[in-house]
Parts: sequence; structure tokens; C-alpha cells
Amino acid sequence: MKLLNVLKSSLALLSVAILTACGDVTPEDVGYIYDFHTQYTPTHHYPLVPDSVNLYVDYTKATEMKARIKFYWEVMKTTLADKVANFYAIKGSSITREAGDVAELLSGVRNYENPDLAGALNKIVNDNNEAILITDGEVADPSSPYMKEAFKTWLMKGHDIFIMSEPYFENGTVTAKKILFYIIFYDAKMDKNFFEYVKKTAKISHFPKIAKLNLSITPTVKGTHGGHSDPNSYVQAMVTRKGDMEVQEWSTGWQDKIERFILNAKDGGNKDFDNGAVLIDGLQLEKKSVAGIIINSVNMKVYNINSEYTDFYNAKKTEEEIDSVIELDEVEDFLLLDQKAFERNGYMKVFFDKKNFDDRCLNGAPYNYFKIDFYVAELQENMEQYRPQLEFDDRLKAGYKNVSVFESVKQVMNDPDITDFIAKTPFYSIYIKSLAK
Repeated sequence: MKLLNVLKSSLALLSVAILTACGDVTPEDVGYIYDFHTQYTPTHHYPLVPDSVNLYVDYTKATEMKARIKFYWEVMKTTLADKVANFYAIKGSSITREAGDVAELLSGVRNYENPDLAGALNKIVNDNNEAILITDGEVADPSSPYMKEAFKTWLMKGHDIFIMSEPYFENGTVTAKKILFYIIFYDAKMDKNFFEYVKKTAKISHFPKIAKLNLSITPTVKGTHGGHSDPNSYVQAMVTRKGDMEVQEWSTGWQDKIERFILNAKDGGNKDFDNGAVLIDGLQLEKKSVAGIIINSVNMKVYNINSEYTDFYNAKKTEEEIDSVIELDEVEDFLLLDQKAFERNGYMKVFFDKKNFDDRCLNGAPYNYFKIDFYVAELQENMEQYRPQLEFDDRLKAGYKNVSVFESVKQVMNDPDITDFIAKTPFYSIYIKSLAK
């Protein structure tokens, strides 16, 4: 019996030795994958402080008109009172932090002319807190895109901006149709973010006059299974999603299950599928989820991260210095994306590249790690539809429009740095751990 146990142990060691001879010795634990993702993905470099919301209120006529601004006075005051940590009053050129009960402070708003909205926006986007700005958007120059640079700064950090527009009428030199803006600065990737709280508590859907748009450099990706993808059942995956990434842990072998029933899958007539059975399904990109842009096509890149994740994991475990930058090796002839499925309904179906299948990237042992990144390949402007909810009447000149908010949004979503960032930064990533090949 002892001899048998020794032989078994020797065979096990021999198997691992053979398996790892030409590849990386990879960890079993996927616990540092999210840290790996945040370390090396550009949209995660600026984490926000959780549960800390700053409120900036433009002390303008709109925010003291109790009767006519329904959403503000009936809903937002109590919503904000429950969540806001710091209250900032924009009283003309002065921006001051006010102490006291939020609801009482909001009830005491009085009108000040020429608010320093650009200064308030600059404070918001250079802070690490979620924030909401309530303003009528009006500054001295009705054509100045004064919000553009602040919006750009926030978006380039990988965060999001949600703008709600509530129309109302205000008397000035003329009776003007104006807008009260609720501009929420948040991060959709953050658990329990402030926008999610507002959606649940303010019940925006009960106010049909409220117009909405979301500014982001990260398109919205929905998953059919608990928010994540739906891997082929033969890989027997455990899937965990967090923000714009997910981890799949496959638990079946390559030859006996994956290659046999997925790569070489057959139809009911025992004929081979062109690319085998679908490997990953259930992820749908909302093509118009980035305001002002329509996403017409996407592409996909695959990377072998056996060495990179192993090095990162070991450095984390031993508390050694972590590489600040890494260069990933792109894998070709391994996976492919079904472009026709995306054109039809935005679904991102992934198959093995059966015709060119090259599995040399599976060089890890006892596990393989590879990463799938999805990118925007082609986009087009779609801004004009938002004009009615962003521009408003000039209360001093009949027949004239204040286009400052509209132009701010339009210009930021057409800024070359923004569009280039969208094209070059993955909007969703899948990390896969599989058994050795």
C-alpha cells in the first residue's frame, strides 16, 4: 500500500512537471483578478469615496419657486436630505459650504445673479466624491460651452454624468421656457452609487416631463444571467461580475468536454457547425447608451495573461512592488465575435475560431488565464435629438435660445480625446480561468 501511494505521488508530481515544462505555473486563486483589472484598466484610476455625496445648489430664481418646480420640491428635497454629506451654496460669485439640515437649507434659497457655475463644476470634477449640481444652467453668455471642460475631466476619469431636465416658465423681460437641471456626477461601476439611489427613491418614472440623458465613455452592457454573461453549459462556469468586468471559472477539461461538445459541436443531423457551438452568450450592449453617440460595431481582443496574472498574484501575496505597466500578448486565431448577432440586436456572442484554431496560448498549468476585451469599432454622432432638453429660452431676448448647456454636451461628446478614448479603451472585459490543456 505504501509503495502504491508513493507511485501515485510520483505520478502526480511528474504530471505537473510535464504540464508546466513549457508554460507558466499559475495560481488557483482568482481573488486578485479584480485588483489586476483595476490596476491595468484606464477607466479605474480614480476611485470615488463611497457614500459621500456633495450637493451644489445654484441660488437662482428657479430653486426658490416652490410651487412650479414639482420634482424638485416634492421629491428631490427629501431624497437629497437623506444622502448628502456636504451642502455648497452658489451665491453669485461666492461658493460656500453651508452647515445645517439639507431640507431647511434648500427652503432658504434666494436668488443671486451671475452664478459661478464654472467654478462649482471645477470643484466637483477635481474632487473624489459623487456630487449633484442643481442649476438653471444660465450664465451671462448664453452661447458659452462653459460646462464642457469639467464634463470632459470627469468622463476621462472613467466616471459618468446623468442629467435630468425639468421644464418650467420664468418671467424676466419676456416669459421664458426654462429648465432646472439636476446633474449627477457618479460612477456606474461603483456599487450602490448615488444615481442608483436616486432612481430607487425619487421614482423618476412618475414624472413624465423629466427628460434624461447619460454621459459616459463606457457603454451599458447587460447580462441575461444575474447581470453577467451566459457561458456554454459544458464549461460548467462559475461567473462573477463586478462593474464592467466579470470572471469566469471553468471546471471541465479541454479534450473531453470543451473541444468535443463546443469546438466540434454538431447539429441535429450530425453535421459540424461552422464555428462550433456558441461559447459565451447573453451579453448585450445598448447601442445608444452613450448619449450623443450610436455604436454601430464592436471588436474583440483576446490576451494570454498567464505570466502577468501570476506575477501580479505573487507580488500581492508577498507584498512586493507591482509593475505599474504591463504589455499583454494578443492571441490570434483562438476566439471570434459574431458580428451579425451584434448588428441585429447588440448581442456579443463569442465562438472558438474553429477554422484557424490555435491553442498555443493555453500554456499555463495547472490553470490557464486569458482575457477578452470588447471595444467600440465604429460610432456616429447622435446629439441633435437632445437639443430640446438642454437648450432653453433667453429670458432677456424674445425668440433667442440659451444653448450653453447643449453646446457643452455636444462639444464634449465630439471631443477627439473622448472619441479616441472610447475607441481604445475596453468597455467590458471577461477574465477566464480554465484547466490546463
